[in-house]
Amino acid sequence: MGAVADYISEVRGWTESSTSQATRDRTEEFLGYFTQYHGRIFGYIFSMVPNEQDARDIFQKVCLLLWQKFESFDREADFFAWACGMAYNEVRNYFRVNSRSRLSFSQELLDTMAQEREDPEESDRRLEVLRRCLAELPQHERDLLLEVYAEGRSIREIAERRGKAAQTLYNRLNLIRRKLFAEVQQALAEN
Repeated sequence: MGAVADYISEVRGWTESSTSQATRDRTEEFLGYFTQYHGRIFGYIFSMVPNEQDARDIFQKVCLLLWQKFESFDREADFFAWACGMAYNEVRNYFRVNSRSRLSFSQELLDTMAQEREDPEESDRRLEVLRRCLAELPQHERDLLLEVYAEGRSIREIAERRGKAAQTLYNRLNLIRRKLFAEVQQALAEN
């Protein structure tokens, strides 16, 4: 997220002109938390908002709110939980303002999604298991996953380039995802 680096530079710039050491210390403390959790905060928002650009817009608002309200943050509390509370309110506001949209989640669903967010430690564990399982896949399967998910190429584009039918690649991708899901679930159950 290049925008995050820009945001961090901007926040540091705000305090460089300040002569107060307390302000600089507060900024560094905030940036320490923010740097650690910004990816998870964005992921939390994106899990509730169907459009990535809307999620990015909400994330920018949340970043500003977190900075503005950092004075009220209890240093004994969990920063991620505090940030997610603000993010949740911004997502609710987004849906309230955009309630005429064809794709809109009910308040009940938003509440459920917010409560079901994964514990960061559990998320790290799942991610590590996924990485191990990905590494065990045959190279041609990893290549297909990378083209679709990391490079964002469409199945049609990949099919044309490889001289295959798009449906064949859809089917292969579906099988790979199922296999990977089963392997991850088994590895998690064993741990």
